[in-house]
Amino acid sequence: MTELHKIAYCFTLAASCLLLAMLTACTSAVEVPGPISGEPLKHIVFTVRMPNATPHTYGMSEAAENEIRTIDVLVFRVDEDTQAEYFDYRAKGIPTTITPPETTPYNEKSFSVVLQKNDTTDCRLVFLANVEDELETLSPAHGAQKEALLARLLSHNLMVWNVTSGSYKPLPMWGQSAGNLRINDSMKEHGLQGITLLRSVVSIEVYADEPAVIPDFTLTDVYLYNRKVYGRVAPNDLTSGIITDGDGMRVTSPSIPTENMLQPLTVWSGQHYAVPPGDHKLLQTIYTYEAAAVDRGDDFAATCLVVGGTYTPLGVTQYYRLDFEKRNSGGVFEAYRPLLRNHRYKFIIKNVTGDGHNTADSAFYSKKGNLGVEILDWNLADMSNVVVKEMHWLSLNLSTITTGNAGGTFYVGVETSHPAGWTATTSDGWITVDDSHDGYMKIIVGPETVSRTGTISVKAGNMTKNFRVMQNPSS
Repeated sequence: MTELHKIAYCFTLAASCLLLAMLTACTSAVEVPGPISGEPLKHIVFTVRMPNATPHTYGMSEAAENEIRTIDVLVFRVDEDTQAEYFDYRAKGIPTTITPPETTPYNEKSFSVVLQKNDTTDCRLVFLANVEDELETLSPAHGAQKEALLARLLSHNLMVWNVTSGSYKPLPMWGQSAGNLRINDSMKEHGLQGITLLRSVVSIEVYADEPAVIPDFTLTDVYLYNRKVYGRVAPNDLTSGIITDGDGMRVTSPSIPTENMLQPLTVWSGQHYAVPPGDHKLLQTIYTYEAAAVDRGDDFAATCLVVGGTYTPLGVTQYYRLDFEKRNSGGVFEAYRPLLRNHRYKFIIKNVTGDGHNTADSAFYSKKGNLGVEILDWNLADMSNVVVKEMHWLSLNLSTITTGNAGGTFYVGVETSHPAGWTATTSDGWITVDDSHDGYMKIIVGPETVSRTGTISVKAGNMTKNFRVMQNPSS
């Protein structure tokens, strides 16, 4: 670490502690506005839809990733003329014992809330999970404009996200009603079903679990550089590109908080994560906040990973930098990727062809290769490739791959909640599929001069998802 970075890191720690002390001092007298006493009230039962989470033996468990310790409902009244939204009051959701239908494609949870009836004004509801303390600190003012208010609602995590069983830090989540609604007698008691919650954080996983393919490298360490230590709980309505359709809800751009002297957003120094011995992968352990894609050439400002491991030819630990990159079909760099909320990024190390660097910091400052990687970008709220049956789900991050006459090797993310796991098979002799990995399948297609289409059947329990492989020599 350079002296300049050491000074910046110390300043970040000091400023964060000062800000925390200032905010803590302001929370003791907070009074939460709610439905007006004496006014007509409406009891509503609502269900929230959770993102996918896969059971693992370490890291944050499936139940922990989806836990809702608290859920708050913010009611915003909608101006009839301008459609601008203004904060009215906050209400607390209470867990209910109502069981969602077995056909739900995600883990759904039910809550009840008491809202104030209003026959004359439309409103929009915002649902916020696991941010009760942040809301207490924010103390929303009646009449505050929605985007201005939510822009100040921040989640903060300076070091490693606590994923320890029994004391883990629950993930912040956000959702909102699909459109304007009116809380009156015509509104059904169970009228708010399947509200999609998006996690406000990014999940990152690293795999090096093919010893037969990369026999000279054993993964031991992962570092996260240029990580954001503050993140918006709710995305920006105007710039995040929120899309809601039949495939679920997603954002297309990151929502980055405004930076100021007392609230530095980025810590440069690499945050260290140890890989469990003998596992060759790090799953459901790295959680961070959204980050914007930097311009090409601005490498030292990019959020990135550095992986370390024993490189057998040298007999010592070597370090390699991994970037969130977009590459074309020929493997040539095109642009840096943004890190988006509710997405999981899986780095699959495909090969190690030479030595790296002796320290993590020196690897960060170098673009030296010698390590091949594939990145799977997965929106955890995507419904398009999900199969549901028997209260379990099976999900793929893609439905089709297309290749040219040369063929190639491809990686497709696969996750399931079924306790027996998943398998992948094909009857097409020109396709080779390897389903021995925890979290993805490896597909190999040989060269061909004639167009052809094949199918891979991915199964978990009684669930089947057919995956299509297309080879088009003219592409």
